[in-house]
Amino acid sequence: MKKLLAVLAAAGLMAAATAAFGAGITTSKHNLSATGPAGYSGTTTQICIFCHAPHNAKESLPLWNRSNPTGAFKLYSGVGMANVSFKTGFTTDSTSLFCMSCHDGVTKMNAVYNAGAIDGNALNHYVERVAGTFRNVAITGSGNLTTDLSKTHPINFPVGTTDPQSDLHSGSGTTMGSAGFTMPLFKATRSGASTNRSLECGSCHAVHDSAISPFLRYTMAGSALCLGCHNK
Repeated sequence: MKKLLAVLAAAGLMAAATAAFGAGITTSKHNLSATGPAGYSGTTTQICIFCHAPHNAKESLPLWNRSNPTGAFKLYSGVGMANVSFKTGFTTDSTSLFCMSCHDGVTKMNAVYNAGAIDGNALNHYVERVAGTFRNVAITGSGNLTTDLSKTHPINFPVGTTDPQSDLHSGSGTTMGSAGFTMPLFKATRSGASTNRSLECGSCHAVHDSAISPFLRYTMAGSALCLGCHNK
């Protein structure tokens, strides 16, 4: 009996640990490899390469492997929104541009900067080992947000540590949210909390965790995700 209880306890701990890490990326639509469910890849079996490169990345944060889109974007700028000055496009330090390098419906899936893993040879040089082929297609369906984001949730706008309208859980540091909620705020820099308090796509979406579709940080049941930030 004691042995059985020990086995069950161990199994419970493993299950809890697995749940804590969420559903992960390998079985999600962000797995763009040849074996992934999205079906965008050619022959490559690599998953992370579509967004990240361990060496010679395009951007240092976060080892980003894609070029940001250069097209014009139209952002949401409703009454009283702090991003009204950015309504005709993103600022260059917006991390949401990383997301839009796929979700603009224009940039192709094969638009990676470093298309292969890097191996060191005996002469201490580096050579490229091609990771496979990538399909020359753009995203389709509901994932195509287009470049007109005027009717989507506001992004790329600064969130102050105090809210004069008292309708947001402003938080402190580089996060916001009511008790029990942690909604990260971003900028594509590391210059300090005072400049990194920008609401971006990643504030509501956890791009590596598909446990709550579509990659949400918290459930929409009872509008929990919305009320995590909005004091209504």
